[in-house]
Amino acid sequence: MKISIISASHRTNSQSKKIYNVLNNNLLSLQPDLDTFSIDLADVSLPLWSPDKKSGKGVWGETWNSLSDNLKRSDGFILVVPEYGGMATPAAKNIFLLCGNGELSHKPGLIVSVSSGNGGAYPIAELRMSSYKNTHIMWIPENIIIRNVEEFNPGSHGKNIPEWLDDRIEYVLKLLLAYASNMIPLRKVVNRKDFGNGM
Repeated sequence: MKISIISASHRTNSQSKKIYNVLNNNLLSLQPDLDTFSIDLADVSLPLWSPDKKSGKGVWGETWNSLSDNLKRSDGFILVVPEYGGMATPAAKNIFLLCGNGELSHKPGLIVSVSSGNGGAYPIAELRMSSYKNTHIMWIPENIIIRNVEEFNPGSHGKNIPEWLDDRIEYVLKLLLAYASNMIPLRKVVNRKDFGNGM
């Protein structure tokens, strides 16, 4: 089984990247034989979606095809998204526009929202509302919000990180793995040829 973790920050060496590394380690602790794939959208620097994507030239050739193939082979996803001005990042929205070939289709996703302060709820609401229509990603009912993220350090959190957060993260990751495993048979009945987009 394979899980992809996407950091949707625009900043290099971001707090979101720190969190996706923690989540990757947590997943491997829960399931050592798990295959994981990580994407830092700040490093990849994918352009905004445009009709040029269909040409398969430049970044839309080998770079995108490699990313797309890894996502297609994934059974579940974690999106780590910081809150920018009360919104999901442009990179987070863009990746859903780019994944138009069934990469995320009928696979479970977990939203992990990151905030330097006490925010973090708005990106979750935004992504649940607008990202699933054509991608057919299936967000699990649980999510994680990591507030005061600079103080997040498993085993030695700052005073503004609640003690129960590590247990909550472990619980939600176990759920994601269970969803991913149990949804594999579901995709045998998916018909993207006739019904590739939502209504």
